[in-house]
Amino acid sequence: MLKFVIKRIIMVPFLLLAIAALIFFLLNLSEADPVLMMMPAEYTQEDYDAMAERFGLDKPLPEQFVNWVVDAVQLDFGTSYKSKAPVADEILFRVPISLQLAVVTTVIMIVVGVPLGVMCAVKQYSVFDQIVNVLSKFLAAIPGFWLGLMLILVFSVKLRWLPSHGMETWKSWVLPVFTFLLPYLGNYVRQVRSAMLDCIRQDYVRTSRAKGKKEWKVVFIDTLKNALLPIITLTGGTFATMIGGAVMIEQVFAFPGIGLKVLEGINNRDMPVILACSIILAIFTIGAQLIIDILYGFIDPRVRSTFVSGKKKNKVAKPAAEGGVQ
Repeated sequence: MLKFVIKRIIMVPFLLLAIAALIFFLLNLSEADPVLMMMPAEYTQEDYDAMAERFGLDKPLPEQFVNWVVDAVQLDFGTSYKSKAPVADEILFRVPISLQLAVVTTVIMIVVGVPLGVMCAVKQYSVFDQIVNVLSKFLAAIPGFWLGLMLILVFSVKLRWLPSHGMETWKSWVLPVFTFLLPYLGNYVRQVRSAMLDCIRQDYVRTSRAKGKKEWKVVFIDTLKNALLPIITLTGGTFATMIGGAVMIEQVFAFPGIGLKVLEGINNRDMPVILACSIILAIFTIGAQLIIDILYGFIDPRVRSTFVSGKKKNKVAKPAAEGGVQ
Protein backbone atom coordinates (compact mmCIF):
# COMPACT_ATOMS: atom_id res chain seq x y z
CA MET A 1 0.00 0.00 0.00
CA LEU A 2 2.82 2.37 0.86
CA LYS A 3 4.57 1.63 -2.42
CA PHE A 4 1.37 2.38 -4.31
CA VAL A 5 1.01 5.77 -2.59
CA ILE A 6 4.66 6.65 -3.25
CA LYS A 7 4.33 5.73 -6.93
CA ARG A 8 1.23 7.89 -7.30
CA ILE A 9 2.91 10.84 -5.57
CA ILE A 10 5.95 10.51 -7.85
CA MET A 11 3.68 10.60 -10.90
CA VAL A 12 2.09 13.92 -9.88
CA PRO A 13 4.94 16.23 -11.07
CA PHE A 14 5.08 14.45 -14.44
CA LEU A 15 1.31 14.79 -14.89
CA LEU A 16 1.46 18.48 -14.03
CA LEU A 17 4.35 18.98 -16.42
CA ALA A 18 2.44 17.27 -19.24
CA ILE A 19 -0.68 19.36 -18.54
CA ALA A 20 1.36 22.58 -18.43
CA ALA A 21 3.09 21.73 -21.72
CA LEU A 22 -0.22 20.95 -23.42
CA ILE A 23 -1.88 24.18 -22.24
CA PHE A 24 1.19 26.29 -23.00
CA PHE A 25 1.58 25.16 -26.60
CA LEU A 26 -2.18 25.22 -27.27
CA LEU A 27 -2.35 28.81 -26.03
CA ASN A 28 0.52 29.75 -28.31
CA LEU A 29 -1.33 28.36 -31.33
CA SER A 30 -3.44 31.50 -31.20
CA GLU A 31 -2.63 34.12 -33.82
CA ALA A 32 -2.85 36.89 -31.22
CA ASP A 33 0.49 38.55 -30.51
CA PRO A 34 0.84 39.04 -26.73
CA VAL A 35 3.40 41.78 -27.27
CA LEU A 36 0.98 43.82 -29.37
CA MET A 37 -1.67 43.36 -26.68
CA MET A 38 0.58 45.15 -24.20
CA MET A 39 1.75 47.92 -26.50
CA PRO A 40 0.12 51.39 -26.61
CA ALA A 41 -1.63 52.67 -29.71
CA GLU A 42 1.57 54.27 -31.01
CA TYR A 43 4.90 52.50 -30.63
CA THR A 44 8.19 51.97 -32.41
CA GLN A 45 10.01 48.78 -33.30
CA GLU A 46 12.44 49.46 -30.47
CA ASP A 47 9.52 49.63 -28.02
CA TYR A 48 8.17 46.35 -29.38
CA ASP A 49 11.53 44.59 -29.05
CA ALA A 50 12.04 45.95 -25.53
CA MET A 51 8.61 44.70 -24.42
CA ALA A 52 9.23 41.27 -25.94
CA GLU A 53 12.60 41.04 -24.20
CA ARG A 54 11.13 42.16 -20.87
CA PHE A 55 8.59 39.31 -20.84
CA GLY A 56 10.90 36.77 -22.48
CA LEU A 57 8.69 36.54 -25.58
CA ASP A 58 11.63 36.97 -27.94
CA LYS A 59 12.90 33.48 -27.17
CA PRO A 60 11.82 30.21 -28.87
CA LEU A 61 8.70 28.55 -27.44
CA PRO A 62 10.52 25.54 -25.89
CA GLU A 63 12.87 27.89 -24.07
CA GLN A 64 9.94 30.04 -22.91
CA PHE A 65 8.24 26.95 -21.51
CA VAL A 66 11.36 25.73 -19.68
CA ASN A 67 11.84 29.18 -18.15
CA TRP A 68 8.20 29.26 -17.07
CA VAL A 69 8.47 25.83 -15.40
CA VAL A 70 11.64 26.83 -13.52
CA ASP A 71 9.96 30.00 -12.26
CA ALA A 72 6.66 28.23 -11.46
CA VAL A 73 8.45 25.79 -9.15
CA GLN A 74 9.43 28.88 -7.15
CA LEU A 75 5.78 30.12 -7.22
CA ASP A 76 6.65 32.75 -9.82
CA PHE A 77 3.99 32.41 -12.53
CA GLY A 78 5.18 35.37 -14.59
CA THR A 79 3.64 38.77 -15.16
CA SER A 80 0.11 39.46 -16.31
CA TYR A 81 -0.13 40.88 -19.82
CA LYS A 82 -3.16 42.93 -18.80
CA SER A 83 -2.28 44.41 -15.38
CA LYS A 84 1.54 44.13 -15.61
CA ALA A 85 1.44 42.76 -12.04
CA PRO A 86 2.87 39.41 -10.86
CA VAL A 87 0.39 36.62 -11.56
CA ALA A 88 1.07 34.98 -8.19
CA ASP A 89 -0.11 38.12 -6.37
CA GLU A 90 -3.35 38.10 -8.36
CA ILE A 91 -4.34 34.45 -7.99
CA LEU A 92 -2.85 32.94 -4.82
CA PHE A 93 -5.15 34.89 -2.50
CA ARG A 94 -8.11 33.63 -4.56
CA VAL A 95 -7.32 29.95 -4.03
CA PRO A 96 -8.45 29.80 -0.35
CA ILE A 97 -11.73 31.50 -1.30
CA SER A 98 -12.60 28.92 -3.96
CA LEU A 99 -11.33 26.16 -1.67
CA GLN A 100 -13.54 27.28 1.21
CA LEU A 101 -16.56 27.48 -1.07
CA ALA A 102 -15.93 23.96 -2.38
CA VAL A 103 -15.21 22.47 1.07
CA VAL A 104 -18.32 23.96 2.70
CA THR A 105 -20.51 22.86 -0.21
CA THR A 106 -19.04 19.35 -0.22
CA VAL A 107 -19.50 18.89 3.54
CA ILE A 108 -23.15 19.96 3.38
CA MET A 109 -23.67 17.75 0.34
CA ILE A 110 -22.34 14.71 2.20
CA VAL A 111 -24.25 15.43 5.43
CA VAL A 112 -27.55 15.89 3.59
CA GLY A 113 -27.09 13.67 0.54
CA VAL A 114 -25.90 10.42 2.13
CA PRO A 115 -28.80 10.06 4.62
CA LEU A 116 -31.35 10.99 1.94
CA GLY A 117 -29.89 8.51 -0.53
CA VAL A 118 -29.79 5.75 2.09
CA MET A 119 -33.39 6.38 3.16
CA CYS A 120 -34.55 6.37 -0.47
CA ALA A 121 -32.85 3.01 -1.04
CA VAL A 122 -34.29 1.48 2.14
CA LYS A 123 -37.78 2.81 1.35
CA GLN A 124 -37.62 2.11 -2.39
CA TYR A 125 -40.80 2.98 -4.35
CA SER A 126 -42.36 4.60 -1.26
CA VAL A 127 -43.93 8.06 -1.34
CA PHE A 128 -40.80 9.48 0.31
CA ASP A 129 -38.59 7.88 -2.34
CA GLN A 130 -40.75 9.20 -5.19
CA ILE A 131 -40.80 12.76 -3.81
CA VAL A 132 -37.02 12.85 -3.23
CA ASN A 133 -36.38 11.40 -6.70
CA VAL A 134 -38.51 14.03 -8.40
CA LEU A 135 -36.88 16.85 -6.41
CA SER A 136 -33.41 15.45 -7.12
CA LYS A 137 -34.00 15.33 -10.87
CA PHE A 138 -35.45 18.83 -10.77
CA LEU A 139 -32.48 20.24 -8.85
CA ALA A 140 -29.93 18.47 -11.03
CA ALA A 141 -31.49 20.02 -14.14
CA ILE A 142 -31.41 23.63 -12.88
CA PRO A 143 -28.61 25.79 -14.37
CA GLY A 144 -26.49 27.22 -11.56
CA PHE A 145 -26.36 30.79 -12.88
CA TRP A 146 -30.18 30.91 -13.28
CA LEU A 147 -30.69 29.55 -9.76
CA GLY A 148 -28.30 32.16 -8.40
CA LEU A 149 -30.16 34.99 -10.09
CA MET A 150 -33.50 33.70 -8.78
CA LEU A 151 -32.15 33.44 -5.23
CA ILE A 152 -30.82 36.99 -5.47
CA LEU A 153 -34.19 38.20 -6.74
CA VAL A 154 -36.10 36.56 -3.88
CA PHE A 155 -33.80 36.81 -0.86
CA SER A 156 -31.84 39.97 -1.70
CA VAL A 157 -34.12 42.16 -3.79
CA LYS A 158 -37.59 41.22 -2.51
CA LEU A 159 -37.06 40.05 1.08
CA ARG A 160 -33.73 41.83 1.73
CA TRP A 161 -32.58 39.04 4.02
CA LEU A 162 -29.20 38.30 2.46
CA PRO A 163 -26.59 40.31 0.54
CA SER A 164 -26.37 39.72 -3.20
CA HIS A 165 -22.59 40.09 -3.56
CA GLY A 166 -19.29 40.32 -1.72
CA MET A 167 -18.01 38.25 1.17
CA GLU A 168 -17.91 40.63 4.14
CA THR A 169 -19.96 38.48 6.58
CA TRP A 170 -21.14 34.88 6.86
CA LYS A 171 -24.45 35.93 5.33
CA SER A 172 -22.62 36.69 2.10
CA TRP A 173 -21.76 32.97 1.80
CA VAL A 174 -25.32 31.66 2.13
CA LEU A 175 -26.60 32.34 -1.39
CA PRO A 176 -23.39 31.25 -3.21
CA VAL A 177 -23.20 28.03 -1.18
CA PHE A 178 -26.83 27.08 -1.81
CA THR A 179 -26.59 28.05 -5.47
CA PHE A 180 -23.56 25.81 -5.75
CA LEU A 181 -25.00 23.05 -3.57
CA LEU A 182 -28.50 22.36 -4.89
CA PRO A 183 -27.67 21.15 -8.45
CA TYR A 184 -24.84 18.94 -7.14
CA LEU A 185 -27.01 17.66 -4.29
CA GLY A 186 -29.72 16.47 -6.69
CA ASN A 187 -27.27 14.30 -8.61
CA TYR A 188 -25.49 13.16 -5.42
CA VAL A 189 -28.66 11.83 -3.78
CA ARG A 190 -29.56 9.82 -6.88
CA GLN A 191 -26.06 8.31 -7.09
CA VAL A 192 -26.00 7.38 -3.38
CA ARG A 193 -29.42 5.75 -3.76
CA SER A 194 -28.22 3.77 -6.78
CA ALA A 195 -25.06 2.60 -4.98
CA MET A 196 -27.10 1.51 -1.95
CA LEU A 197 -29.60 -0.39 -4.10
CA ASP A 198 -26.77 -2.31 -5.77
CA CYS A 199 -25.56 -3.51 -2.36
CA ILE A 200 -28.82 -3.91 -0.45
CA ARG A 201 -29.94 -6.73 -2.77
CA GLN A 202 -26.81 -8.82 -2.17
CA ASP A 203 -26.82 -12.17 -0.38
CA TYR A 204 -24.73 -10.97 2.57
CA VAL A 205 -27.42 -8.43 3.43
CA ARG A 206 -30.11 -11.13 3.52
CA THR A 207 -27.78 -13.27 5.61
CA SER A 208 -27.27 -10.43 8.11
CA ARG A 209 -31.02 -9.99 8.43
CA ALA A 210 -31.52 -13.74 8.81
CA LYS A 211 -29.05 -13.73 11.72
CA GLY A 212 -31.29 -11.26 13.52
CA LYS A 213 -29.14 -8.14 13.21
CA LYS A 214 -30.85 -4.86 13.87
CA GLU A 215 -31.97 -3.10 10.71
CA TRP A 216 -29.87 0.01 11.31
CA LYS A 217 -26.75 -2.17 11.60
CA VAL A 218 -27.62 -3.97 8.38
CA VAL A 219 -28.13 -0.67 6.56
CA PHE A 220 -25.31 1.49 7.90
CA ILE A 221 -22.64 -1.13 8.70
CA ASP A 222 -23.08 -3.95 6.19
CA THR A 223 -24.66 -2.15 3.23
CA LEU A 224 -23.36 1.42 3.39
CA LYS A 225 -19.79 0.28 4.05
CA ASN A 226 -19.78 -1.73 0.83
CA ALA A 227 -21.45 1.11 -1.10
CA LEU A 228 -18.77 3.61 -0.11
CA LEU A 229 -16.48 3.06 -3.13
CA PRO A 230 -18.77 4.66 -5.74
CA ILE A 231 -19.83 7.29 -3.20
CA ILE A 232 -16.19 8.25 -2.52
CA THR A 233 -15.49 8.39 -6.24
CA LEU A 234 -18.47 10.69 -6.76
CA THR A 235 -17.52 12.88 -3.79
CA GLY A 236 -13.93 13.33 -4.88
CA GLY A 237 -14.85 14.03 -8.48
CA THR A 238 -17.53 16.51 -7.43
CA PHE A 239 -15.12 18.34 -5.13
CA ALA A 240 -12.51 18.63 -7.90
CA THR A 241 -15.18 19.91 -10.28
CA MET A 242 -16.36 22.48 -7.76
CA ILE A 243 -12.91 24.07 -7.49
CA GLY A 244 -12.88 25.11 -11.13
CA GLY A 245 -16.56 24.89 -11.94
CA ALA A 246 -17.66 27.87 -9.91
CA VAL A 247 -16.98 30.37 -12.68
CA MET A 248 -20.60 31.37 -13.21
CA ILE A 249 -21.41 31.29 -9.48
CA GLU A 250 -18.44 33.51 -8.65
CA GLN A 251 -19.39 35.89 -11.44
CA VAL A 252 -23.03 36.13 -10.36
CA PHE A 253 -22.14 36.85 -6.72
CA ALA A 254 -18.92 38.82 -7.41
CA PHE A 255 -16.91 36.24 -5.46
CA PRO A 256 -13.15 36.79 -6.02
CA GLY A 257 -12.35 33.12 -6.56
CA ILE A 258 -9.96 31.45 -8.97
CA GLY A 259 -12.78 30.50 -11.35
CA LEU A 260 -13.62 34.15 -11.93
CA LYS A 261 -9.93 34.88 -12.54
CA VAL A 262 -9.78 32.16 -15.21
CA LEU A 263 -12.70 33.78 -16.99
CA GLU A 264 -11.02 37.20 -16.82
CA GLY A 265 -7.81 35.71 -18.20
CA ILE A 266 -9.65 34.09 -21.12
CA ASN A 267 -11.51 37.29 -21.96
CA ASN A 268 -8.25 39.29 -21.86
CA ARG A 269 -6.20 36.58 -23.62
CA ASP A 270 -3.86 36.79 -20.66
CA MET A 271 -1.84 33.61 -21.17
CA PRO A 272 0.22 33.70 -17.93
CA VAL A 273 -2.99 33.99 -15.88
CA ILE A 274 -4.72 31.18 -17.81
CA LEU A 275 -1.70 28.90 -17.51
CA ALA A 276 -1.20 29.52 -13.78
CA CYS A 277 -4.89 29.04 -12.93
CA SER A 278 -5.04 25.85 -15.03
CA ILE A 279 -2.08 24.36 -13.19
CA ILE A 280 -3.57 25.20 -9.79
CA LEU A 281 -6.88 23.60 -10.79
CA ALA A 282 -4.99 20.55 -12.08
CA ILE A 283 -3.21 20.23 -8.71
CA PHE A 284 -6.53 20.09 -6.88
CA THR A 285 -7.99 17.61 -9.37
CA ILE A 286 -5.00 15.26 -9.21
CA GLY A 287 -4.86 15.61 -5.42
CA ALA A 288 -8.53 14.66 -5.11
CA GLN A 289 -8.00 11.58 -7.29
CA LEU A 290 -4.94 10.58 -5.26
CA ILE A 291 -6.91 10.80 -2.00
CA ILE A 292 -9.70 8.70 -3.56
CA ASP A 293 -7.23 5.96 -4.53
CA ILE A 294 -5.73 5.91 -1.03
CA LEU A 295 -9.17 5.72 0.60
CA TYR A 296 -10.04 2.78 -1.66
CA GLY A 297 -7.21 0.78 -0.11
CA PHE A 298 -8.25 1.55 3.46
CA ILE A 299 -11.96 0.83 2.93
CA ASP A 300 -11.99 -2.22 0.67
CA PRO A 301 -9.71 -5.21 1.51
CA ARG A 302 -10.06 -6.43 -2.09
CA VAL A 303 -8.47 -3.25 -3.37
CA ARG A 304 -5.80 -3.40 -0.66
CA SER A 305 -4.90 -6.97 -1.63
CA THR A 306 -4.01 -5.88 -5.17
CA PHE A 307 -1.10 -3.85 -3.75
CA VAL A 308 0.53 -6.92 -2.20
CA SER A 309 3.75 -7.75 -4.03
CA GLY A 310 4.09 -10.92 -6.07
CA LYS A 311 6.54 -12.48 -3.59
CA LYS A 312 4.12 -12.06 -0.71
CA LYS A 313 1.32 -13.56 -2.79
CA ASN A 314 3.49 -16.58 -3.59
CA LYS A 315 4.35 -17.01 0.09
CA VAL A 316 0.67 -16.98 0.97
CA ALA A 317 -0.30 -19.28 -1.89
CA LYS A 318 2.48 -21.84 -1.31
CA PRO A 319 1.39 -23.05 2.15
CA ALA A 320 -2.19 -23.22 0.92
CA ALA A 321 -1.13 -25.37 -2.01
CA GLU A 322 0.96 -27.66 0.22
CA GLY A 323 -1.97 -28.07 2.55
CA GLY A 324 -4.22 -28.97 -0.35
CA VAL A 325 -1.89 -31.80 -1.53
CA GLN A 326 -2.46 -33.72 1.67
